[in-house]
Amino acid sequence: MGPPSLFLFALCVAACSGSSGVADGGAGDGSITFDDAALTPDAGTPSNMCGDVRTTRLVYFGTPEPTELPMSPGQTMAVVAFGGCSGTFITDEWVLTAEHCGIRVGRELCVGPEPANPNVCFRAAEVIAHPEVDMALVRVDAPASTRIPELIPIPIMTEVIDESWIGRIAEASGYGTQEDGSSGEREFTAEPIDGFEGPFVVINGMGERGVCFGDSGGPVMVLASDATVRVLGDLSYGDPSCVGRDRYTRVDRVVDWVESYTGPTVIEGAPCGRINPIGECSGATAIWCDASDELASERCGDGTTCGWDSAASAYRCISGADPCEGVNAEGECQGNTAVWCDQGTLRRRDCGMCGEVCQNLSEVGGYYCGADPCDGIDYQGECQGDTAVWCDEGVLNSRDCGARGLRCDYVNDRIGNFCTR
Repeated sequence: MGPPSLFLFALCVAACSGSSGVADGGAGDGSITFDDAALTPDAGTPSNMCGDVRTTRLVYFGTPEPTELPMSPGQTMAVVAFGGCSGTFITDEWVLTAEHCGIRVGRELCVGPEPANPNVCFRAAEVIAHPEVDMALVRVDAPASTRIPELIPIPIMTEVIDESWIGRIAEASGYGTQEDGSSGEREFTAEPIDGFEGPFVVINGMGERGVCFGDSGGPVMVLASDATVRVLGDLSYGDPSCVGRDRYTRVDRVVDWVESYTGPTVIEGAPCGRINPIGECSGATAIWCDASDELASERCGDGTTCGWDSAASAYRCISGADPCEGVNAEGECQGNTAVWCDQGTLRRRDCGMCGEVCQNLSEVGGYYCGADPCDGIDYQGECQGDTAVWCDEGVLNSRDCGARGLRCDYVNDRIGNFCTR
């Protein structure tokens, strides 16, 4: 299982790679048409020289986290803060965490709608440790629904995963230590599944993000074949750099043990959340909202890929080449060019041509051109006295190093200017 120094891990998300914020996604439906003049700061530059005009608004929850899985706000509240460890409500009364966290009866655990304010608390009424692997079940002193009705438990993964899952993106979460030494704020990180080691599934932060000290017991979540979000495991230990390979004890291998206490894992009519009937691609899986307003999905294989199906006018598994070359409706920035899929047509807009910056814009729910909100400051940032200021995906962030007893200085090429001792 590894030395004790590797046990208590927490999220060290984007700031480990020189950033710590993501632009909010806006919620809405229907379509909007932008005024080209308003999008073109230089009135002398014809906007059609920049490329396509984005007119489709996507539907989002309005939060940047989680970034990969279609989780509802109620599901994000299911991530538990134990104080030094994390966990997940997998039913209305049971929390999954790591055995090595040493949770005892009477221990307090808290959740809440605000990431930095888990203010609805419970007590551990019963603790069951797995006899062989680093996993524990905690029964709370009252059903979660009686104190925070909006919380939606995240069920465990009941289908056994195999080597075909390597490369799929998982979502990890927890309340642990951040890069500045603070903790107690719920965060998410999307990382690829990197492999398996005995009872563990391994995800890889690839030197950019990951879990760190204080996040032990927190969940790693995946999209099951029925399109529902499931807890695949609890954090056992990982790379002490907080940006490497992290190991989660697999719940799919001990389903019988879990359900002997929690009862059967039953999913009835999973809600669609932000997913609409047109759907979207999550890697090689097509996800959409069916006629019964329930999530549906299909894993693409055998010569198919997820892309735009012109016959269905939706994102589904298709044969042959994807007309949008793997780019989805949200889009991406290719250099300073915004690229997105508009119902089977690949659209491009050269932001630099119109003096703008490619970024994730809440008003369109995806990547597009807009005025530079960071006023020339890049991801490496700068020190303004003892305050570090940097740009992350179009959001200007700052951190008062002096208030934390630190100074602002250049760290390295990857992080840039940030708080240091």
